[in-house]
Amino acid sequence: MELRKGIRYRLDAEAVFTWEGGPHRKFQGEGVTRDISVQGAFILTATMPPPNCPIHVDLLLPSLSGMQSLVRISGRARVIRVQDPSASARTLGFAVVTDDLNQWGLTGMQGEFEVPAFGAARAN
Repeated sequence: MELRKGIRYRLDAEAVFTWEGGPHRKFQGEGVTRDISVQGAFILTATMPPPNCPIHVDLLLPSLSGMQSLVRISGRARVIRVQDPSASARTLGFAVVTDDLNQWGLTGMQGEFEVPAFGAARAN
């Protein structure tokens, strides 16, 4: 049974993420997205944050030409599922979701353009 509320798109994008793990302890990891949606992503990585942990995520979207990343999605999210290594799991990674689309922002990497946060109104 499918529990997802939104459509997920297969996309290999670089991901860098950080979370806090106690007083004055900050952790960082990196990986690649398996898929993304408007509200979340599944990140393939060997660095696992704990479930239900608040996390900051930066996703570097590839350009259509494949030469370099042109757009960065950045924001706060929450870890909703961790895929632990086991005999039945072939992939390591975790799923994140944001409850507030205003927590995600899109930015042009080379100052070429800026896109407002998802769901934000854009003035002309």
